[in-house]
Amino acid sequence: MDLTHDERPVVGRAVVAYREAQKGHKGLFRGTTADQILDELKPSPVRWAELADFVIETAEGSRKHSGSSS
Repeated sequence: MDLTHDERPVVGRAVVAYREAQKGHKGLFRGTTADQILDELKPSPVRWAELADFVIETAEGSRKHSGSSS
């Protein structure tokens, strides 16, 4: 997935938050969820869904859409 310059750091933070939530611990961002972090970008609903899918795949290591771009 191609990420914009503005999306890269936010998506990275969302991946970390998602991984921490999976572990059942409060993460570096004091309980902020990946969803809340992605909301900072104020993306369209379609782009939000694409970014969320990317976060989950990255965090879980299941990059099934590797190499695809949007």
